[in-house]
Amino acid sequence: METQILRVGEVLVTPRRTVAEADINLFAGLVGDFTPIHVDEVFARATAFGGRIAHGTLTMSTATGLLTQTGRLGENVIGLLSLNWDFAKPVMIGDTIHARVTIAERRPTKKPGRDVVVFAFEVVNQDDVVIQLGRMTVLMRGEQTASEADAGRQTPA
Repeated sequence: METQILRVGEVLVTPRRTVAEADINLFAGLVGDFTPIHVDEVFARATAFGGRIAHGTLTMSTATGLLTQTGRLGENVIGLLSLNWDFAKPVMIGDTIHARVTIAERRPTKKPGRDVVVFAFEVVNQDDVVIQLGRMTVLMRGEQTASEADAGRQTPA
């Protein structure tokens, strides 16, 4: 499969995913965050949200995972450099989320064959309400390196 270069200004729309009670429970156990708003329905019903909400970082992680499902990052990712995230609205059990991700910046590093790529996330729920905004900066193989790698994978017909 040929790698498609990510272009500045390009917008990627991720698949959708419904956040289930099991997701929240598994995430709480994985990271050790058992804050009552996430895991205690009786407590959560008495809050302004009226019920349990997903961890903000669960939603953020889900959005980044959904980006990988677009198939546009793959083997070109070298590593995560930074995250800057705003949590505007809660995600309730049963909400369905997806992300619109804009390639905000792409620049070469001093080391040949590597680029820094900034992804601007807009995470929305089933009502198209923005629930999170974020920027994820990733070190990736450079355009030339990615194209050369794909050419090497092609087999003659």
